[in-house]
Amino acid sequence: MNIQEALNVLGLSGEISEKDIKAAYKKLALKYHPDRHPELGVELMKAVNAAFDFLIHNLEKINMCQSENENSRYNYCEELERVLSQLNSLAGIVFEVIGNWVWVSGDTRMHKDILKEIGCKWASKKKQWFYRPDEHKSRWNNREHSIEEIREMYGTQGSRKARGYYQVESRI
Repeated sequence: MNIQEALNVLGLSGEISEKDIKAAYKKLALKYHPDRHPELGVELMKAVNAAFDFLIHNLEKINMCQSENENSRYNYCEELERVLSQLNSLAGIVFEVIGNWVWVSGDTRMHKDILKEIGCKWASKKKQWFYRPDEHKSRWNNREHSIEEIREMYGTQGSRKARGYYQVESRI
């Protein structure tokens, strides 16, 4: 995650202070708390928490980078909510938010076209689908990381099985 991605998750732009970050976090934590948003709150809060932690630890760099990237702001948290809602409707899949990426596994073959429509891409080496912000640029210099290494880096664990009320009929 970079500074702009974290700001987009929290919906922030302009001159940012610690107070602004905390206020945005509190607003999103209330909106997406698992008690208020039982279906996807846990996954949405993973992204919000990762963005908050990243910004708090990089507070001194924020305003330097922000002036360069002012035009690239958008509300990624709302986009993430839309994507997770669509994924949650697909039977047989499992998804997990790690940082601001969503990793999709399970029985995805029957949902391949829908996953593409949502904006997911196939990671052939990991044998999973993923969704990420359009602005994301890898900072790992083409080094492959396992899902376990990525989880450890972002401090997330576990995935969520989709509720799956939408099934694609097989063509047998």
